[in-house]
Amino acid sequence: MGRNRIIFWFSLDVFQTKQHCQPISSTKKSSREIQLNFNIMDIYRIDVSCKYITRDLGSKISDKFVDKNKKCSASSLTKDLNKKIQNSLSKREVNLYFLNLNKSISFDPFNNDKDFDMFNDLKLGGLWKPKLDPGKECNLDNIDHVVFVVPYSHSRYDNLKLFLINMHSYLQKYQYPFSYKILVVEQVDMESKFNKGRLINSAVKYIIDSRENADCIVIHDVDLVPSNDGNKLGESGDYRCRKMPWHLSRKVFNIKTNQERLYNQFLTGGILSLRLEHFIKVNGFSNEYFGWGAEDDDFQVRMFNQKLCIMRPELREQPSFKMLPHESSKASNTRFSYLSNALNRYEQDGLSNIDNLVEIKSIDQFKAFTYLKVKVKK
Repeated sequence: MGRNRIIFWFSLDVFQTKQHCQPISSTKKSSREIQLNFNIMDIYRIDVSCKYITRDLGSKISDKFVDKNKKCSASSLTKDLNKKIQNSLSKREVNLYFLNLNKSISFDPFNNDKDFDMFNDLKLGGLWKPKLDPGKECNLDNIDHVVFVVPYSHSRYDNLKLFLINMHSYLQKYQYPFSYKILVVEQVDMESKFNKGRLINSAVKYIIDSRENADCIVIHDVDLVPSNDGNKLGESGDYRCRKMPWHLSRKVFNIKTNQERLYNQFLTGGILSLRLEHFIKVNGFSNEYFGWGAEDDDFQVRMFNQKLCIMRPELREQPSFKMLPHESSKASNTRFSYLSNALNRYEQDGLSNIDNLVEIKSIDQFKAFTYLKVKVKK
């Protein structure tokens, strides 16, 4: 690649770099050191440039990422956008969002018999559209349509219940609403270890093949939900499309440990919104990461390599999201060896070859979500 070879030192809260001139395989280094064919200054330049982009995502981002047909998108250049959206809304009762943490609540996501108030306006498959007055500037054709992609395993059943209840409640009460759908994708044959990247790629391939009119996708962990003061989150809880990737979950409150956590500035896991065209541009996620860890880091390197600026809302005093209790996953021992070659294989490894690596077992439409069951091939 003609660039300096870099070792990234990963720790929980520290991101350090060190020059090294020998291949990693020839040295006895910690398994937490990896080597990338990527100049660290590229990352610094892109990350620093993000800080100079105006809060309203204005002229400093290329206009080629603006969909001029979507004049009521949060990524548009429309002035007073939020005011125009609110003026276009049909009169609705203003209800506040309250976090529901009752995992014993009588609700089976895989059974359509149980009704909840926040499900009344849903279309089958977890699709919701705001009610807009005809003749106003903003209509269903020119507002954002967002698809939430939620990787899932059956061990997170209680998380899924609370995720669906809270997300539908929050999104329908958001002050600047948009059209959305929730797509849950599960790995059903666990003879292979959990592969988050293949699940996400399978879901996005389904979105593309089904011609879903998605402006953006939000890759969302099933154990993260908006905090109890969701009505005051502002842009910190704004899932609408941006011109560049939009990472929302840098600061979270862990309910199990009763502690808040501020992750390092390069993290992109948890909750990441990005335009569908950007996901395609980087060839999606790598398909090679089995077990927990590093697939998000690999995806981040792909975005940096394509000069995509990862933006984040300003940090609030209180975390914007809460992490639901769950059993921790075991980290993969091979994750850093794959990450060390991230840029060598990204053009062949990802969305482009996902059809050869998975089998779609079924697609079901439940009231609160669309359910994609995927078998991951060894």
